[in-house]
Amino acid sequence: MGRRIVAQLVLGAALAALLVSAHPVSASASTVAEADCPAGLPATAHCGTLTAPENRDNPSTRAIEMPYVVIPASTQPATGTPIVTMAGGPGQTSTAVALALAADPRIGGARDVVVLAQRGSTESSASLDCPAATSKYVDTFTKSDSPATEMTEVTLAMKDCMTAFQKAGGDPTAYTKASTASDLIELRQLLNYPTWTLYGDSWSTKVMQLAAVRDQAGVDAVVLDSFSPIDRDLKGDAYLALSDALTNLSARSNGAYPDLNADLVTAEGLFSDKPVHGLLTNPVSGQQRYYSLTGSDLVTIVQQVLYDPDTAEAVPYLLSRLAAGEKDAIDPFIPEALAHLTTINLGQYWLESCRDEQPFWSADPTEPLPEGAPADTTPKPLPVITYLTAADKICAGLGLPASGIETRSAVAVGQPTLIFASDTDPLVSVAAAQSGQAAFPNNQLVVVQSNGRAGATNDVCAMDQLATWLASPGAAVTTSCTDGVAAHPAIPASEVHKSTRIASVVTAVEQRSLFELTVPLIFAGFAALWLLGWLIAVLVQALRREPIVLLLFTGIAPLTGVAFLGALWVVLTAQLAAFPAFDLVGVPTTAPWLGILLGIGFLAIIPVWRLPGRATAALAAAATLVWLAMGAWFVWIVVLPS
Repeated sequence: MGRRIVAQLVLGAALAALLVSAHPVSASASTVAEADCPAGLPATAHCGTLTAPENRDNPSTRAIEMPYVVIPASTQPATGTPIVTMAGGPGQTSTAVALALAADPRIGGARDVVVLAQRGSTESSASLDCPAATSKYVDTFTKSDSPATEMTEVTLAMKDCMTAFQKAGGDPTAYTKASTASDLIELRQLLNYPTWTLYGDSWSTKVMQLAAVRDQAGVDAVVLDSFSPIDRDLKGDAYLALSDALTNLSARSNGAYPDLNADLVTAEGLFSDKPVHGLLTNPVSGQQRYYSLTGSDLVTIVQQVLYDPDTAEAVPYLLSRLAAGEKDAIDPFIPEALAHLTTINLGQYWLESCRDEQPFWSADPTEPLPEGAPADTTPKPLPVITYLTAADKICAGLGLPASGIETRSAVAVGQPTLIFASDTDPLVSVAAAQSGQAAFPNNQLVVVQSNGRAGATNDVCAMDQLATWLASPGAAVTTSCTDGVAAHPAIPASEVHKSTRIASVVTAVEQRSLFELTVPLIFAGFAALWLLGWLIAVLVQALRREPIVLLLFTGIAPLTGVAFLGALWVVLTAQLAAFPAFDLVGVPTTAPWLGILLGIGFLAIIPVWRLPGRATAALAAAATLVWLAMGAWFVWIVVLPS
């Protein structure tokens, strides 16, 4: 989850629409069929569905359908081999990567871009989505029990979903990266592409590695973006990557945030000793609940907001405040983390993890035992990333067999391979990516600095290297992209006036939630209409050669009111342009001083009271009430520290 997720969901929604009327059918072999493309895709795109056996070890099983989209090269006939991509994780909708590749004339100009939905995704005819389990997982943020205990209800909800899935004819064991790789290989064959280039994104880098080994004649090159090696311990990597990401953010803060890992440890202790309480909205159920955040909840929230390099800019300042005991600073980050977690189909994520990942990963971290401790001493648990602990509990409850060890073997991939890794990726570190290089004899690794887990399409330099390399797979490229350091600097504490309430206002503006903007909207409308009326009155009296001195004074209030709103808008939008997540930590230090304009406007209402007539008295009374309401709103949202 990042902060601007709409673009990432467009293609997923479009693919899902292809299957609104789909239903499972029996099939013994894979087929493709054309389908109408929904709105939101390029006009040249053509779409279809891949129908494949659910369980590839049992071809007589029911069939499932997965939509695909082909975006033809903008210049025809295409001169390059097609490039195919998939979603960046089990349970995620099809990403914006395909649209970004197609939109780049250096790539989409010469190549068809193909995207295939995952089996088991919400876009497929056999979705593994389990909203009840996702909702129960969000509710664990409202409890202060141990993470393992909190996951009991999540596990029960997942078991209910899988029972219903099986009653509908589904086979939960049929959803693995190996089966997904077979889907991909068959799609190439059925679309009659002699060869194509594989583009893996995050989790699907594992799928592409398998597909490249199994379909060597059909793959001319491989791109692995946010590379996750097929044989790694994903849970262990996540904790190492989180630490590395914070280390690198500290190093780039010019001494402002010297040890973010220490800040996180301090904050964890504060949250574990005394959980932090407040109000959250469950994005799945829509219910408001009081949260009770422990150290593990904090670790999970921090890890999630580091995915998006925009929100990562705010993490150093956040951790410095939390470590100083200002625990309420976490409030605006909670919706961001929950939004990211719940845009993923967690049901599919957990189920596929139970076969492909969880049986092979490490236990939750614990404190080292003191020297000389008895052998039977139980280690003290450390704060955990809770969705990984959820997988441990769920997998134990579902009892699914682990995938064969051969699906984790790093078999050599001979095709030219370009690998991208970010040094602030909170899930897979650069060191983990480097450990997987040995399986690709003809590879180049590009380290993208300060890019979180956003991927190559988010970075100008990375896209330049990608375009250069795709034009001639194996060509030498720049192995370090530093654009992100300047593009995503840590928010300086000296520029922040602590006011976390502004985050809800920015969200209301983005979502056009007029109710939450009632006071500033009334003020804006009143001030603008008053200013317009005043200008007309001045013009009329001037034409009549009547005295206008007192009338001129009555224009100070609407003038300063409009100037106040304009200045506030400029200050906030300019800061958000420089730091897109600035509203999560506060407002610019100049913002509270704009209240002077508001105060001048309020005092300027006094001359209006001196004008004769009931109409002017009514205007003065209304202006007084509107200015007082706006003043109270401004003090609460902007001025008072929070």
